[in-house]
Amino acid sequence: MKFRSLCSGSGGNAALLWTGDASVLIDFAPGCQRDCREALREARRVCGALNTVLVTHAHGDHINRNSLKVLEEEGLTVLCHPEVRRQIQERHGDRHAGIIRPFENGTAVGGLEVRCTPVDHAPGCYTTALILTARGRGLKASFFTDFSRFTGAQAQLAADSDLLCLEANHDLELLKRFGHPGSEFHLSNLETARFLHAVCARGRRQPQAVVLGHLSEDCNAPHLPELEIKAFFKKNDCKVKFKTHVAPRHEPGGVLTITK
Repeated sequence: MKFRSLCSGSGGNAALLWTGDASVLIDFAPGCQRDCREALREARRVCGALNTVLVTHAHGDHINRNSLKVLEEEGLTVLCHPEVRRQIQERHGDRHAGIIRPFENGTAVGGLEVRCTPVDHAPGCYTTALILTARGRGLKASFFTDFSRFTGAQAQLAADSDLLCLEANHDLELLKRFGHPGSEFHLSNLETARFLHAVCARGRRQPQAVVLGHLSEDCNAPHLPELEIKAFFKKNDCKVKFKTHVAPRHEPGGVLTITK
């Protein structure tokens, strides 16, 4: 299993996950149509065939009119929860409705089993986390891209993930100093650390890799989430065994390889 973040932040989000027999984009909103085409070319250069996008929610930094137009032109299909589909069409009309296919309990993309579960994010925006399992490979990837709070049940769903991608939006001290409207709908570094600890406590093993994304430009810095995670784990007498990666805001990150 391989993973690459293409962009991550309030300006746009897109990530790529692929195995030997399947490849998917996780959200797709890199920017203008030129940026979308460039990101798609880069994704296909890296993983080869690509025809599916899994969308977590309808906010414009995860899917929008520009990206829908390019995805339709390039023959890709958008898969998402039925309520996410409704909200995408509510925002952007029916012009691209033909490429959006809903799934509720689960679906498959090649050798990837996909499950979605609702999470709390912003009022009026139905948001999901995604759990992907590679059939026959024993590998699991979980994506919690935008959420404001978590439950024990959600931590249990993410337990035993080999790859865990989640947001670490803001540092609480920087938020007090600079402020940022909407931050209350996203996870702080401290809550990210709490979630990771809850996931590890419920699993038989820690993730191989944790990718932190959606960092606030004004109220966070790339080194701060890892410091918070290490401090929280130390306070709770738990050793950090995973490697932490921060997804770049505007450009692709490195390729991560996840193996058994």
